Amino acid sequence: MEIKAKCKFDFDSIRALAHLTMFKKADPKKRLIFWSVAFAILFVVIILEIIAFGMDLILLVLLGVEMLWLVLMCFWYFIIPKIQYKSLAKMKETENEYVFCDDVLRTFTKSQEYNGEAVIEYSLFVKVYETSKYFFMYQTNNQVFIVDKSTIEGGTVEEIRNKLSAFVKDKYILCKY
Repeated sequence: MEIKAKCKFDFDSIRALAHLTMFKKADPKKRLIFWSVAFAILFVVIILEIIAFGMDLILLVLLGVEMLWLVLMCFWYFIIPKIQYKSLAKMKETENEYVFCDDVLRTFTKSQEYNGEAVIEYSLFVKVYETSKYFFMYQTNNQVFIVDKSTIEGGTVEEIRNKLSAFVKDKYILCKY
């Protein structure tokens, strides 16, 4: 059995990877909205306490920490994907083709700078995350193969899911977004 798929290292795939690392199983957009609303409510509560009880160093420190946390969250959500995409340098727009065989995954890399292929046993994957658009297959904690689910030919998403989950078992995480 051979199932083919592709993925290009474009901004969308890199952004999806950055959001996955930040929020793991939760929908990044909903999680960002949730935390922004929570911070806004906390901000209003702190301001009301300052108005009602006067200036307090603890409230000012809490306000500063809250604002710093919100800025860091927004930085991670909006800026880090752009930085990661720019850091790809010559790997930008590189296209990987994948062939899911019975026991191994064959990868073919094509770009102006790089051409190569590799064969990877499924048992070498340390974890796999699946979102509504992508499979993220981690060979190490820092090396990930991204598969765009819309490009699958010769099989189904369920067949790939079954194959990968059989090898990584409890390290296969199905994200609900």
